[in-house]
Amino acid sequence: MTTTGVVAHLVLVALLGYLAWLTPVMSARSVRFGVRVPDDRIEDPVVQRETTRFRTRVLAAGVVIALAGTGLILAAGIALLPAAVLAMLAVWYLLYFRANRVITAAKREQDWYAGVRQGVAVDTSLRNDPPRFPWPWLLLPALVVAATVVAGVLRYPGLPATLPMHFSGGTADRFAPKSVGSAFRIVFVQAAMTVVLCVSGVLVFRGPADVDPARPAASARAHRKFVTRLGTAMIALATLIDLGLFAAAWASWDASPNAGLLLPLTIGPVAVGVALLVFVVVGRNRDREPGEHTGLSHRDDDGNWIGGVLYRNADDPSWFVARRFGVGWTVNIGNRVALVTCLGLTAVVVLFGIFLPYILR
Repeated sequence: MTTTGVVAHLVLVALLGYLAWLTPVMSARSVRFGVRVPDDRIEDPVVQRETTRFRTRVLAAGVVIALAGTGLILAAGIALLPAAVLAMLAVWYLLYFRANRVITAAKREQDWYAGVRQGVAVDTSLRNDPPRFPWPWLLLPALVVAATVVAGVLRYPGLPATLPMHFSGGTADRFAPKSVGSAFRIVFVQAAMTVVLCVSGVLVFRGPADVDPARPAASARAHRKFVTRLGTAMIALATLIDLGLFAAAWASWDASPNAGLLLPLTIGPVAVGVALLVFVVVGRNRDREPGEHTGLSHRDDDGNWIGGVLYRNADDPSWFVARRFGVGWTVNIGNRVALVTCLGLTAVVVLFGIFLPYILR
């Protein structure tokens, strides 16, 4: 149905647009659009102006992409959801990169770090007394995956000879012969996503802390609170994505050609999970405690970052470093061993996903 395509398109564009709009607050306190700034420049007029411009243009681009996509769906029945997603991502990064360049230029011209005492702070207690990972919570996504597997096994004998593989506007438009691969393809994706998100949640607790040298004690305590909330949010996201994929699998198993109407049920749980994760990330700087200030600022390490996104430092033995935007880590592309290993693992995962349906057929 056309209505389903329009709703899915608008929801995806709105979600990506909102995430892009939150970019200025989804980073460490002393990083603005990928640029390291001293404490007294965090609210600099240049930073504030670029933040306003970035958000205004993100909203304008989101409206244009939403209207263009809706027009294509209504006029020609073409739902180009991947194109809309790619367009929003491209606009997001181009505007981010522009703000990064403008702030970098202002920082260089005005010599923001002149006379600033730079330092590095480390929380050594993270090794001896790390935050406790909520292991019992892992049972939630595991139970959803198990329920999906059981439902699939029970329904498999009664499935039709051909199963829907793709839906357009709520109606199946591509089919495949019944097999373990075609019937359980979504279950395999569900299991893989669960492993990736839960492992990521575990790794959050083992990642290095970005301790603010201006407020070392307060930022160390804030880091502990943040990773605890983030790890729990990652598990919650895995659980909610699994619920959405359960609905998608059920739609694939349904014999009705309009089973795709169940697919919107996948959007709701995923949107809630993403919103929860974003709420935790945006709140990473809320636990600041007033009073403490050592007079130091983070060292100016912009020379190791390309566009505020890629980290390159051949002198750093670390394979991964904390991202300057969002959460998680990015690979040190200056470390050749780390780069080749990560590219190899990525290639293996992609090839596995491509050929798995043929192996199980």
